Amino acid sequence: MSTAYFYVRPTDSLFVRGNLAFGDSGEHGSALMPPPPSLFAGAFRSALLGKEAAQMTAFLSRGGRCTDPAMHRCLGTPGAPGEFQVTWVSLAADSGGAAAPQAISPLPSDLLLLGKHFATLEPRAIAHGVASAGDLPMRATLISAKQEKPTGGNYLRQAGLALHLAGQKPADNERIESNHLHVRDPRLGIGLNADSRTAEEGLIYTTEGFAFSPNNQQTSLAFISTGFLVGIDGASDLLPGQGQLRLGGDGRSAHYKRVEFIAPDQSKMANGRFRLLLQTPALFEQAWLPDCVTQQDGIYRLKGTGFAARLACAALGRREVISGWDLYSWAPKPAQAAVPAGSVYWFDHFEGDAGKLAAWVQSGLWSDNLSTLQQTRRAEGYNRALLGAWN
Repeated sequence: MSTAYFYVRPTDSLFVRGNLAFGDSGEHGSALMPPPPSLFAGAFRSALLGKEAAQMTAFLSRGGRCTDPAMHRCLGTPGAPGEFQVTWVSLAADSGGAAAPQAISPLPSDLLLLGKHFATLEPRAIAHGVASAGDLPMRATLISAKQEKPTGGNYLRQAGLALHLAGQKPADNERIESNHLHVRDPRLGIGLNADSRTAEEGLIYTTEGFAFSPNNQQTSLAFISTGFLVGIDGASDLLPGQGQLRLGGDGRSAHYKRVEFIAPDQSKMANGRFRLLLQTPALFEQAWLPDCVTQQDGIYRLKGTGFAARLACAALGRREVISGWDLYSWAPKPAQAAVPAGSVYWFDHFEGDAGKLAAWVQSGLWSDNLSTLQQTRRAEGYNRALLGAWN
């Protein structure tokens, strides 16, 4: 199934609510950046349904089933998703001209910026006599000449990500500061009485948004615009080449257009070792542990159809909470703990067919037997990972 890639450019400030408690007087509604992939899944699915009023009416009146066979094959039903799947989500920057917008990614967990230079985390065996939590045989260790606090607020350019997946350290100029892509745009709000539609006394709050395409004319970057790159399977024949989306909180406007993009090579391995880098948040039944990894006699083994390997090390970010709103049922989605995007797993002692491993990674880190909720989350783009070399 071929993947269609779209450049999504917000035309207004974007509000992506986080999962922290919010609603009392004086509270601040924090936002997520980058947004979860489900934001774009919902926006594009709604755009598909909104093309024809008859299909929207049928979807609402026939138990979530479209009358058009192609549309039903794409969207399926709320209980059984169709062929539609989000397969890629990243920030993006358009420099103009014939070149496609470049993908911009958060720094992976094994790549840090110390001052203005990149440093890496590398698996190292635990020294004798050193106490360490966890059962994995290696620990992700910072390789640096001096102790220094990592610099935050930076992203990795497309070329830098390709080098990192190939097992090479990106050049220092492959980083890009977040303020060249988006800037914070807080808004003041006042609570309203639902009956009288008048202001409630004392209910003043702020919400955090992000404005894209900041003015970079004073820098050498000078992007024409910034936004997101979204890859979608199963809908290329149904989506127009360009159009409008309702995106994020309050249904803010965004423009999308189809672009040419070549995803990173998924077949890089060296000496029977490889890394998995989470490209979107992952929902695993075993908390931080991928579903196809099991523990036996103190060893964590990855076992799939035609391949196997040992999990040797992991560098994980702080756990996130994923939820959302189900428009069809008009109810909140279940809150689930997620391993954040950018987390890295190192595997060695690889056995089997490298092509089958690459195919499993490309299809998402899911097991074979999925519940209805897992099928929905898979279509929304969770558990997407990139296969990289471990040199």
